[in-house]
Amino acid sequence: MQIYLHQNNQQEGPFTLPRVSARLVSGDLDSATLAWHEGLDNWYPLNHEKWQALGIVAPPPKEEDQVQESVPVKDTKEEDPVSDEANTLDEIPVEESSEPKQVVEEKTAVSSFAAYTEEDFKPPSFEEMEEQMIELRAKRSGFPEAIGRRAHEINFRDEEIEDAWLVVEKALESGKSEEKAFASLGQAILSAGLNDPGLDELRDEERDVADRMLNLQMQLRRTGGGNRGKKPAPWKKWVFLGFVLILLGGVVAALILAD
Repeated sequence: MQIYLHQNNQQEGPFTLPRVSARLVSGDLDSATLAWHEGLDNWYPLNHEKWQALGIVAPPPKEEDQVQESVPVKDTKEEDPVSDEANTLDEIPVEESSEPKQVVEEKTAVSSFAAYTEEDFKPPSFEEMEEQMIELRAKRSGFPEAIGRRAHEINFRDEEIEDAWLVVEKALESGKSEEKAFASLGQAILSAGLNDPGLDELRDEERDVADRMLNLQMQLRRTGGGNRGKKPAPWKKWVFLGFVLILLGGVVAALILAD
């Protein structure tokens, strides 16, 4: 199942169901985030019963920090009883809304939802998904070098990547091919499956990009992306038509000679 998210006034995804659940548990996603998958009639927040039926258990939405009102400092001067009485009379109590809290919350949600347009919830087109794939590929290609540089900063070493470390040290001494050497070190770390707390952030980001690329690739296949690059060349059509005309001419000539 491919799930799209709508947050920060832009659409993200697609993501897998386990990925969305993991981001909710980690607190990376708010349960009030709108989400959609193919077949839904509309976008629903992740704490909606439709997502609960799919196994997504969302915590309560994050509460906005309330602004603390400044408390006025009382004057140490002697209070005037007449003035205090006048101030008391001027105070008008604020009437609380008689509507239930749930009704007020529903009205707020509806007004917030009305701020979106139909274009905001439109699934991405084939061309848009191709552009996203190009961007993700370019981003992922830079991870080996970034991981290699980070490993050099924290002096992360292991027997399995010692050869790559020697290449980095030689490149730093000569001042040549440093980018290639760091990329080789990062690729060696990824291939060996090595982990270190100092590399966790980059590794997690690399996995997230890989997951998004996999989801996009599946979505492109479902929309017929594999057949778009295999259009027949125009000249082949004319060659085929010419061959058919020659064949028909031969048949007609044979019939005339037979008479």
